[in-house]
Amino acid sequence: MMRQPKTAVLLAAGRGKRLRPHTDHTPKPLLPVNGRPTLDYVLEAIGRAGIEHVCLVTHYLEEQIIDYVGDGFAWGMNSCFVHQPEMRGTGDALLIAMQKYPDLFTNSFLMTATDYIFERDHVTQLVEFHRNHQADMSISLKDMGLEALSGRSSVRYTADFDIQEIVEKPKAGQAPSPYATSLLYVLSPDIQGRLAILPPSPRGEVEVQGAFNQLLVNGMTAKGLVQPVPAEWSSEIALDIGRKAE
Repeated sequence: MMRQPKTAVLLAAGRGKRLRPHTDHTPKPLLPVNGRPTLDYVLEAIGRAGIEHVCLVTHYLEEQIIDYVGDGFAWGMNSCFVHQPEMRGTGDALLIAMQKYPDLFTNSFLMTATDYIFERDHVTQLVEFHRNHQADMSISLKDMGLEALSGRSSVRYTADFDIQEIVEKPKAGQAPSPYATSLLYVLSPDIQGRLAILPPSPRGEVEVQGAFNQLLVNGMTAKGLVQPVPAEWSSEIALDIGRKAE
C-alpha cells in the first residue's frame, strides 16, 4: 500500500453552534482568524504535505464552502464535495465520501477537521512520520496533561507510541495517558468496511474513533506522533474567531 497519502477528506459539515452568532450566516470553516478563514490554513497545510485530491464533506451553508474552494486550483489540488444529509458523526461523513468517490480511497489517506489553525508544516510532519514507519495508520497527538482530557479523546499506547486504543472523552481522572487526539489521521482504506457496520455511539453518532479501534482489534497497527497543541485550542485565539482583518 502506498505510504504517501494523495487524498484528504475534510470535515466541513457542522453547524458550529458554540460559535453563534458568528456562524448564523457564515459556516464555521470560513470564520476568519487573523484575516484568513480556518479552512485556508488547512488547505495550505495539506497541499504542502503532497495531497493532490481533497474531498470536502459539507452540509450547513455548504454553498459558501463550495464557492470558496472551487476546483481547488488555488491550493494546488483537485477538489470534490459530498453532502452529508444528516449530522450523524465523523464516521458517517467519511463513509459517505468513500462510497461516492471510491477511486480516491485505494491507498492510505488523510482525514482532518476544517477549523484547525495549522502551522504550514504541521500536516507535512505527520505525513513524513507515516512514510517513515511501518504501521498501517498514524495519528496526531497533543500533550495536554491528564487534568485537561475529560472533554477530549485520549489514547492508550505501549512503547514507542504504538497505539492500542482511542478512548473517547474519558471521565475526569480516567484518561489512560496525558495525550489527546485531534481529528488529524492518516487512515487505511480498510476502515470503510468497519464504518459500514459500526453501530452508533451512545451519542447517536457513527464515530471514526470506533472504527479505528476495531481495526486495531483486528490486527492493524497505528502509531502516534506528538505535535504542538493547535493554536485554536488556546482561549486567546478562540476569541479572535469571527473578527475581521483590520
